[in-house]
Amino acid sequence: MLKTLMGNAQIKKLIQYGIGQGFNVIAPFIVIPYIILKCGEENFGKSAIGLSIAFFIIVFIDFGCDILGVKDISINRDNVDKRNYIISRVVYIKCFFTILLSIIFLIVINYIDFFYKNKELFYFSFPVFMAQIANPLWIFQGLEKFNLFSYYSILSKSIYIILIFFFLDQKSDYVYINLAFGLSVFIAGIVFFFVLNKQFEFVLVPIKLSELYNYMFANKTYVLSQTFIWMQLYSPILLINYFGTSIQVGQFRIVDQIISIFKTYILLSFNFIYPKICFEFDTNAKEAINSWKIFNTINFIFLSSLLIFLFWFSYEIVDFYHIMNEEYVSSLLQIALIYPMVFFIVYAFKQLLLALHYEKIFSRIIIAMSILNLIIISLVYEKYSLFGVFYSFIFVEIVTLLILLVLTFKHRILSNNSNIHEV
Repeated sequence: MLKTLMGNAQIKKLIQYGIGQGFNVIAPFIVIPYIILKCGEENFGKSAIGLSIAFFIIVFIDFGCDILGVKDISINRDNVDKRNYIISRVVYIKCFFTILLSIIFLIVINYIDFFYKNKELFYFSFPVFMAQIANPLWIFQGLEKFNLFSYYSILSKSIYIILIFFFLDQKSDYVYINLAFGLSVFIAGIVFFFVLNKQFEFVLVPIKLSELYNYMFANKTYVLSQTFIWMQLYSPILLINYFGTSIQVGQFRIVDQIISIFKTYILLSFNFIYPKICFEFDTNAKEAINSWKIFNTINFIFLSSLLIFLFWFSYEIVDFYHIMNEEYVSSLLQIALIYPMVFFIVYAFKQLLLALHYEKIFSRIIIAMSILNLIIISLVYEKYSLFGVFYSFIFVEIVTLLILLVLTFKHRILSNNSNIHEV
């Protein structure tokens, strides 16, 4: 069945992709216990706050290239001139927002008390979002060059692991965690932009400012919705820090890091099949629907099996991290493992909606659900603590899924391809 879906070439790409992402899964199990051992749960939680804010800034710097750019590259993969134009456009936009937001972030650090008290942490978080200029993963996704995607992942994670072991020696060294992450992305990115130049004839081409402005204006709604995805994924860390303690942030981050392995796998699976589905919808909608069904069915069975395994061995997994209150965190992990299963199904339907240019309506859904998530967490945290955060995650994903199912059946996306159209 898998061979019918993709053929030998696609199976080869999947294996290449899987090797790199296997390394992505292993890396956190190497570095996080070491980080906690050297810096403690509380300081690990503090580093997570800096990383969350950096990821918020990345939303604007990337300007939707993980979806919009991937789609453009996948459709124009064989046109060198058009491809160079698309990549150059993204690089210029990234440079513009990096400069602008770095200035704003610098002012915020020095004039807002919360940031100023932790200024060393936030100064060393600068490289995380600045490195996005050189991050080429979205290009490899669009080209479906998953061997390069995996090589990049292995190189960047290897550099990250080396830097973590080099920088961390005592508790106060937690401020270097985000620095190590940013440097690893930047160094690997520079190396692979040379690869793009040699193998794919990439060069930066001049683009008029008016064209950049028109592109940004046309896609502003989608990028705004991405900020709400950040709110849904990362702002809970800030809420926990506000309503709770840094130790609770650290406990949440440990559980979140474990389920993030699955979220990362889901996102990377999305990235693997998304360019293919975009390309097939442009040529053969029926084939695209069949590819979507088979790939996601197989993937769901695989993911569910892994999650059930982790559920049964949750205590042993938590014990590996050298933390206090293992029983509490183990129970929290068991509840949290429900979330990736629902998250996967939501992202499967997201593939369809975005490939069919339903960006506007999907953006509205994301905005509404992100706000709902923050409201629920704020209301239930006092009573349910960290459990309330994951209850909210699960509930909001279920509501999102129901809305997407209604849209899918309303527009008969899976049953009658002739009715597929843009909302």
